[in-house]
Amino acid sequence: MFSVLLVACARSDNGKSSAPLQRFSIHGEVMRLEPNDKLATIRHEKIVGYMEAMTMTFPVKDAQEFGGLQPGNCIDGTVFVQGDNLWVGEIKHTDTPADKCVTPPSAEPQKTP
Repeated sequence: MFSVLLVACARSDNGKSSAPLQRFSIHGEVMRLEPNDKLATIRHEKIVGYMEAMTMTFPVKDAQEFGGLQPGNCIDGTVFVQGDNLWVGEIKHTDTPADKCVTPPSAEPQKTP
């Protein structure tokens, strides 16, 4: 019994998830970078099928992609989700100025009494 548990733990510790890899398009503005942990805080539009528009910190696995980011960059990319892990990759810079990068969520129309 003990050896079965040990093998199961060893398999789950190898860094590979058996959960399916999901991909979602992201469009947003880089707000802040944390170089020590390769984290990018991105103010993004709604990620269709995954989350509403917000500002969130994402890991960037690829060191070269992370190195090409600067606060104020307007980017398109992919959010990868596998089990409890998520990260941003396939990052492309756009020519959109930062002040026009992210469209604010549309406001609910005001109801008149």
